Amino acid sequence: MGKPLLAPALRLLEEGKDGEALALLQGAQEDLPEAERLALLGFVEARKGNSSAYRALAWEAAQRAQTPLTLYHLGLALPPRAGALALEEALSRFQGDAKGEARLHLALAMALERLGRPEALAHAALARLKDPSPWTTLHHLRLELFFGTTPLPSVLEEAEPFLPHPFPGVRLLAGHTLALAHLLRGNRGRAGNLLRGLLPLLAPPSLASFLVLGALALDPPEVRLLLEGAQVFLPREGWPWGFYLLARGLGEGDEACLLAAHGLLREDGALYALLAESRLKALGVEVEAPLAPGLAPGLRPEARAFLLGQAEAPLLRLLGEGPLPSLGPRGTEALALLLAYKEGLSGEALAEALYGEPNLGALKALLHRLRGKDLRVSCAPYRLATPPPSDLSAFLKALSQGDLEGALALYRGPLLPWSQAPGVEELRLELEETLRQAVLASGRLDLLLTLAERLGEDLELWEALLERLPPEDPRLPIAQARVARLRREYGV
Repeated sequence: MGKPLLAPALRLLEEGKDGEALALLQGAQEDLPEAERLALLGFVEARKGNSSAYRALAWEAAQRAQTPLTLYHLGLALPPRAGALALEEALSRFQGDAKGEARLHLALAMALERLGRPEALAHAALARLKDPSPWTTLHHLRLELFFGTTPLPSVLEEAEPFLPHPFPGVRLLAGHTLALAHLLRGNRGRAGNLLRGLLPLLAPPSLASFLVLGALALDPPEVRLLLEGAQVFLPREGWPWGFYLLARGLGEGDEACLLAAHGLLREDGALYALLAESRLKALGVEVEAPLAPGLAPGLRPEARAFLLGQAEAPLLRLLGEGPLPSLGPRGTEALALLLAYKEGLSGEALAEALYGEPNLGALKALLHRLRGKDLRVSCAPYRLATPPPSDLSAFLKALSQGDLEGALALYRGPLLPWSQAPGVEELRLELEETLRQAVLASGRLDLLLTLAERLGEDLELWEALLERLPPEDPRLPIAQARVARLRREYGV
């Protein structure tokens, strides 16, 4: 008993018929699983803009029963960092139910997007593979615009058929995706025309998502109307109000609005905080702990230019799963070693680090190719005369200066994780262990949480975090679950 009414309730919410869904949820207390009924009631509140009620109901639902549906809503209701942790744990527990896994992957993609993390794209792709639907397809395409490699015309071609969809939510998501794609292509006019067609569909809960695009694509009188409507209906907290302030700051060049938006969005809408950061920089205002060094390398070139401006110097990305520079695998390994050892390496040491043996003939041929790529490599010892900007160099500098926040922002993952070159493997382990020990020695909760999230399965970090989390912290049960699972898996 209970399950048969769950599908109709979900269908009504998907169709945007919130009133009918609410009536069903309130009148079917004996015919719906209580935990999932509470989660859906919370979701209805979220659509009204009541995020605190959503969080409370999602939390109560997850305490009653942990299912893919209740944990999906808990992951979305919590702040994104805590939500991502909860969803990662949920995915490790619920396997074999394709729709349930898709739901959790989709929620995790949305939480990671709010943090500006490129892994969001992978989870959106898995959600789409496991349960193809308009929602999973469009969320995946939207994340392609930030982190992917699919050509923008292909994204437009895939998203356009969803514009006449019968569900208003799907039409809005398709329109948002298409408008963003047009803006990334520099076509403000087409983005504006598309948004004008969507304005009649906008209800108060969906206003926030369109404010920033509207400020960039619509004419000033239309932007003013949009902002006036949003000012009345949006809660003055979190990312919705951050989007309002950002839209005002973009339209009026208001430094105070941009600074306030940056503060609200850096932990809850990091990609749009980058937009505030770049506009502030253009006004001659520097923000504390800028996000660009850590987030910019993970963005596709069009998104980087859109959020940070064309003049932003790209970094070579060597930490994590980033795209390779156009040097080939062995050339990239050599570049990483030369960047790490600024004082230089002898020919024998560099050859041993790359090949495991002093193969000087292969090394000289490789260095000749690097010089052909405009890299100035000096001899005796081999070193870079003018090192290109890279996340590795910036990470090493931050680490040497004790700037752990900066180092963590840049450390998106292990150094060239695919490489089996002996010197790269040794350097990879050294970098990670140096960072680990520095963070553990600091004892700082924020740093421990960031690195524990980044490394994922490091029991020592999770245990250190668990020791420091206060009893009222909503991340405490998540950390407890992660520690318990890792101890079981490691036989501790």
